Amino acid sequence: MVEGKIVVIGDELAITGFKLAGVQEGYIVEKKEEVEHLLNNFLVDSSIGIIIILDKLLEQVDWKIKRKIELTAKPIVVAIPSKDGPIEEEVSLAKLIKRALGFDILNSNHNSKK
Repeated sequence: MVEGKIVVIGDELAITGFKLAGVQEGYIVEKKEEVEHLLNNFLVDSSIGIIIILDKLLEQVDWKIKRKIELTAKPIVVAIPSKDGPIEEEVSLAKLIKRALGFDILNSNHNSKK
């Protein structure tokens, strides 16, 4: 299991969805420079375990940062499709959160075990 906090880089919809799922740190960004600045800081922050980022934002960053992501074991960077992104099938926000966090936020059995 990955230890550390989870941060999300995305648009308002993605940030809101992950905040509803319990992720406390979200950054709404639009510009390439903002994304690159956040990624550079997060990739060296030992308190961060997972970075969730919209695929359309990750596509914009410089190849050097992408290479750093490939070579870094922690934090784990998870790219998720944006609402406008290339999604082959309709994917619900709950499924995206489950893919990124590893559990189903709507599963009552999981929630009742707390």
